Amino acid sequence: MRILLVLAITAAALGCSDFDRFYTAKKRASTAVKEGGTVVAKVGSEEITAEELNKSLENMPPKQRLLYRSSPQRLRDYLEAYINQMLLHKEAERRGIDTREDIIENLESYKRQLLIRAIGQEITGHEFGQEEIENYYDENSKSFERIKASQIFIRATPNGETKSDDARAKAYLISKRAKAGENFENLVKKFSDDTRSKNKGGDIGYLSRGGFPQGIEDEVFNLKEGEISDPIETPNGFHIIKVTQGAKIPPLEQVKGRIQLDLRKRIFSEYARKLREKTGVEIFEDKLKEISKNE
Repeated sequence: MRILLVLAITAAALGCSDFDRFYTAKKRASTAVKEGGTVVAKVGSEEITAEELNKSLENMPPKQRLLYRSSPQRLRDYLEAYINQMLLHKEAERRGIDTREDIIENLESYKRQLLIRAIGQEITGHEFGQEEIENYYDENSKSFERIKASQIFIRATPNGETKSDDARAKAYLISKRAKAGENFENLVKKFSDDTRSKNKGGDIGYLSRGGFPQGIEDEVFNLKEGEISDPIETPNGFHIIKVTQGAKIPPLEQVKGRIQLDLRKRIFSEYARKLREKTGVEIFEDKLKEISKNE
């Protein structure tokens, strides 16, 4: 496992994941082909065979595989990259880098991540039937609501109450003008501090439930089509929202992926809850407050 971590770190450092793929394929091929095979390269006393090369390519995404096989030069480039990384791996081992404390710590962290990911996949790997998905959709339809909106954003400077108060006053004045019937897009062009939406007349596309603090979400989703909000304060400034398409629930097929994700989250949360009950978990709030206060 220690060697695997070194491989992972080396590959990451070189910005190439081919090494891990080739290394795994080489080990498999070496077990299957003990003798014989066309040798395409030698690294010291270690041989790389055509079978190993082909097996590693088979494990790659189709586009990459086709690219490397498109010409002898590209295939050579792939092999050269592998050889370089193989040499670096062996040199790292020779220097004892694989026994270094930081590498061992990273190994343990990497191992934990792999184990958590593996058990997570086992817990949530349930295939959901169409009926289960439809029932969830029917029972939670309101949570899938989305609106289309435009905005005017007035940035507030956090350093000093006066500037923040100025931004608030400015936002309320603009909101009042918009509600009085002044062209919203013109107000966007003149006042908005959000350059991305400003270049699109304020359009910020679709907003879905679940992405806002509760109070702000209710305020936005209670607006009818064409209505304009009072300035909504956030840590960065003030948002004036105009609903250009009222709240609608998208068809099941459009949110099927999200439903499956929600169902997996539900399974995982329930599993974690049972583990916590079984093990016993106690959180010392006073200590947390003390740490937060010190920070």
